[in-house]
Amino acid sequence: MKKQQAIPDNTDMIMDHPACMRKISQLIMVMKREVVPLTTALGRVTATDLTALLPQPAFRQSLRDGYLVASGIGEAGSDQIFPITGIIQAGNVTETVILPGQAIRIMTGAMVPKAGNRVIPQEECSKDNDMVRIPAHALGNLRTHIEEEGSEMAVGDLVVAAGTVLQPEHIGLLATTGLNEIEVFRRPRVGFFCTGSELVEIGSVPLPGQKISSNQHLLAGLVRRFGGEPRFLGTIHDTHAALAQTFAELRATECDLVISTGGMGPGKYDLIEQAFLEAGGEVIYNHLDLTPGKNSLCGLLGEKLFFGLPGPPTAVHALMNAVVGPALLQIQGVGTLYPMIISACLSQPITIRRPGIMQLRGGILSYSDGRCLVRMAGKHEPPSCYMVIAADRSSYKQDELIEVQLTATPFGPHFS
Repeated sequence: MKKQQAIPDNTDMIMDHPACMRKISQLIMVMKREVVPLTTALGRVTATDLTALLPQPAFRQSLRDGYLVASGIGEAGSDQIFPITGIIQAGNVTETVILPGQAIRIMTGAMVPKAGNRVIPQEECSKDNDMVRIPAHALGNLRTHIEEEGSEMAVGDLVVAAGTVLQPEHIGLLATTGLNEIEVFRRPRVGFFCTGSELVEIGSVPLPGQKISSNQHLLAGLVRRFGGEPRFLGTIHDTHAALAQTFAELRATECDLVISTGGMGPGKYDLIEQAFLEAGGEVIYNHLDLTPGKNSLCGLLGEKLFFGLPGPPTAVHALMNAVVGPALLQIQGVGTLYPMIISACLSQPITIRRPGIMQLRGGILSYSDGRCLVRMAGKHEPPSCYMVIAADRSSYKQDELIEVQLTATPFGPHFS
C-alpha cells in the first residue's frame, strides 16, 4: 500500500463558488467527437457549426391556395379575366409553363414556375368554368404570396452553432437543409458511489440503524439531467480498506468523471479525502465557502475529475446544480454557461440563522401579476431553483428581489 500522505493545510484549499468554477473550467477536457445519424441526435451536443446543404425553401413555392398569373397590375386599374390553363399541386416536380394573360390553379406549397410572379388567393377570385376573374386591387397588391428559393436560408448558411444541445426543432431544420449525419461530442460516462456503512439497497428491509440509499437513485437522474451516462459503482462501507480498494479500481474504469456521496465531514469515519490522496489524487479544493458544500472535495485522479459530495440528498442536489452539473456540460462542449441565473421577488420573508457564508436554499418559482415569485421549497418538494443567499445578509424582506439559480438544463429537466 502506498505510504499515507499528510493531508495538506485546509486553509490553502478553500474556494468560493466563482473561484472553484474558474479552476474547474481550466482543468476540463472536452469529450472526443463522434458522427451519429440525425435520427439519433436528439439531445446530443454539436461539435461543429452545422451549415445548410440545401436552400430553405428548396424551390419557389406558393404560400396560398389560389391562381398564379404572369402579369402584374391590371390595365387601367380594372378587373381582368384569365383562362385557367392548368393546375399545379404540391409535390409536382415538372416545370410548368405560364404565359402572360393566363392563370394556373396552384396549391399551397406547390412549385412556382419562373415566369409566375403573383399568386392571387382563391377567396379573392371568382371562377366561372375555365375562366377566373381577378379584381384589380388583387393584381396590384405588392404581396406576391410567393416565397423565393433560399429566402429563409441559403446553402452554406449557419443552421446550428457548435455547442448546441439539439432539440426537436433543430432536428427538423437540419433535416430540411439536407443533413443526415452530424458530428457531436460523446456523452460523458459518469461513475458514482455512495459511502456509508448504514446504507442498504432498495428492496431490502432496513434493520434498526440502517436506511435505504437514496443518493444512488437521485444521482442517476441528475447525471442524466446534465447529459451524462450514469454508472453506479456501488455502496461502499466507511472503512479505510474498502475506500482504498474503490479508489485503486477507479483508475481502470472507463468513467470520464467520478462522484462520491458521504464521508466528507470532520467525523472519525469521514475518510474520502485521505483515501483519495493515498490513491494519488490531486486535491483542487477540499472546502467550499458555500453552504451546503462546505465539506466537499474536487480533485484529479489521473485524468479523471473527481467530486466528493456530502451525504445529505439536499446537499447533493444543490452541488450538482451549482458545481458538478455545469462541469458536466462543459465537458460536453455546451456553449452556454450554467446554472442560469435570474432575479425573482420573494413571496415570504427569510431569516438567515448563520450568516457569514454564501448559502444555496431550494426554492419554488411561480408567476403572478406579471412578477416572477420565489418561496422556500418544502422539505420534500423538488426545488425549481436555488436562492443565492449573500454572505453579508441576515434577512430578506417579502417582495425583495433575490438572485436564483435555475435547476433547468439544456437537456430538460427531464431529458432521458
